[in-house]
Amino acid sequence: LFFKQKPAYEILSGLVGSEMCIRDRLQNQVQGKILCFVGPPGVGKTSIGESIAKAVNRKFLRISVGGDRDTLIFKGSRRTYIGAMPGKIVQGFKNAQVENPVILIDEIDKIGGPSQHGDPSSVLLEVLDPEQNSSFSDDYLDVPIDLSKVLFLCTANVLHTIPR
Repeated sequence: LFFKQKPAYEILSGLVGSEMCIRDRLQNQVQGKILCFVGPPGVGKTSIGESIAKAVNRKFLRISVGGDRDTLIFKGSRRTYIGAMPGKIVQGFKNAQVENPVILIDEIDKIGGPSQHGDPSSVLLEVLDPEQNSSFSDDYLDVPIDLSKVLFLCTANVLHTIPR
């Protein structure tokens, strides 16, 4: 979606008609729904995500992955390491204290490629794929986490650099 110089609430209302329409369509049935907003910086992609979260009455979490070349951002690190922490998804669940937030994964077109610490785009697939995300495993907790109730939103500046 490409928007030029309109406030996010105008764009959102133009897309769906009203806040009630979004609530009715997304509130109870979000399994497998992923929206990706593509456009230049500053056009309101993140604001649209916040508005969607507000419309469906859910907590909003934003995870920026631009430039990350490590799987630790999503999966955390094993507890055997000094300074080990859970991934940003588990941290977001802890902060939101709900099991069905709206998670915006920001700048997916700038995610790094494979490195010695794993491939972040393959972990992104594990997070976003409805067939796999019902048993997502954070390396810190090492227990399956059900992400199927989460509404995922993504933002990107361009399509051609998004990992396929």
